[in-house]
Amino acid sequence: MGLCSKPDKASDVAKKGGGDKKIDDPKKPCPLAEEANIVSIAWLDGGDDKEVATATQWVNLPMEDQWVNGAEIKNKDRLGMKPRLKVKFDKPGSHSFKVKLLAPTGTAAYTATEKARNPNFNHTEDEKSYTTDADGTKIIANDVQLVAGGGYKFKAEAKDSKGKKVTTGELTTKRLFYYVEAKMTGLASVLSSTAPIDSEYAKHHIVLKQLSALSITRQTNIGNDTDSGTLSGNVNTAIDASATVKAKKPYLLAVAYTDHLAVKNANVTISKQPVEVGPGKPKVVIPVVARGLLAPNAVETRYLWHDLVPGESWFVEAKFHRDGGGVTDIPAAKVTHKGTGDYWDEVEIDVTGLAVGRGRIDVKVNVVDRMRGGLALGGANQVCVCTRAWWSNQPDAKQECTIIHEIGHKLDMVVKGSGKQPDAVATHYSGKGHAGDHCYQGCPAGEASYNTAANLSASQCVIFGAVNQKNAFCANCEKAVKKLDINSGW
Repeated sequence: MGLCSKPDKASDVAKKGGGDKKIDDPKKPCPLAEEANIVSIAWLDGGDDKEVATATQWVNLPMEDQWVNGAEIKNKDRLGMKPRLKVKFDKPGSHSFKVKLLAPTGTAAYTATEKARNPNFNHTEDEKSYTTDADGTKIIANDVQLVAGGGYKFKAEAKDSKGKKVTTGELTTKRLFYYVEAKMTGLASVLSSTAPIDSEYAKHHIVLKQLSALSITRQTNIGNDTDSGTLSGNVNTAIDASATVKAKKPYLLAVAYTDHLAVKNANVTISKQPVEVGPGKPKVVIPVVARGLLAPNAVETRYLWHDLVPGESWFVEAKFHRDGGGVTDIPAAKVTHKGTGDYWDEVEIDVTGLAVGRGRIDVKVNVVDRMRGGLALGGANQVCVCTRAWWSNQPDAKQECTIIHEIGHKLDMVVKGSGKQPDAVATHYSGKGHAGDHCYQGCPAGEASYNTAANLSASQCVIFGAVNQKNAFCANCEKAVKKLDINSGW
């Protein structure tokens, strides 16, 4: 190593006319005696010597080569919750310093209860101490954690032993997953563009990357768990047949386009009494009224089940119960439907073929309990949207709303503050005329049932319990969407 030269002897100093100066007063400090200074701290970007001032961090994807897509994600350093940092000093050697993440800006901070529920809601808050390598630099890897949510803007600060501070540029968190459309063959009204769906989620720092569409076998109706299981199996078969699509698991959602998603309420009995039967007697008309299958199980007008599943009829049986005893079967040909268009809400019975008498007529029918706009299929990375409801093709506006809604369910909306979720959304409700967790923003609080025309009209959130053609998450829900942890995928 280099040495500092000795100071001149006193006699030499005197000869040079510097006799009044003390020999231990050097004119200049020794360069090697100066302490090193911290120069910079920066986010690494694809190499140990490649730095970036500002960047996006895709926090839900693991730091693996397969998720580098060459578009949004150019290298592995932009993946995961623990980005790499590099600190430099102006001299080689071992120099101590400290690093901390500054409090993030952008999205609202996680609450104490949220942090307690989910470690991925906690960024590294304590100051960490390090020492540079022999060359005066230090790469910090896998030691500083961001958060799972999107829209958080992070900076890191480093401080040397003299208190000098340097700061990185801004790293903004986002989430990304892939989706593929699975279209049933022969559908006439599949959504023409998914751009509105991509746009809504982009507002909440979630990027949806679309893959080439798949084709699946057509089912005329998805009405029960068996039907849903068949659909899910068909989607999985199509995914497994495409290496490109399959490779995106577990950060892959399938959006299946279906025919009807109608739920049948079978063997409902409708009655009328007293009725007069026999030759010349007028036809008997009975309104179709039934109790709903979902709480609060409201009794209301229903429509007869028809033209939804090949071979399935609305008619089951009809009987005349004669006063004083005796029951007579009424042939199916004597019982017809009434209504407007496909909305059959009455049955009409020709009683002229019965023996004269008085009594009660019971007709057992199958009715439509409800028509779903879409489903988030349980236990799978799949949602579906109907392209037909109430015997009519569904417009793009309804399909857009439904897909945003069902993807929201797959992301764990509407959160209720349990498990690894953010805190409960203030306008959350469960059930109350709908199936699952939804948001009543715009409607009165505390309704026994939100399944009313008034509530549908008043609702203001895309994740209300029925298709309201509102594509945006409300102010309450959007806060939760930004905070969601989707690191595990599906």
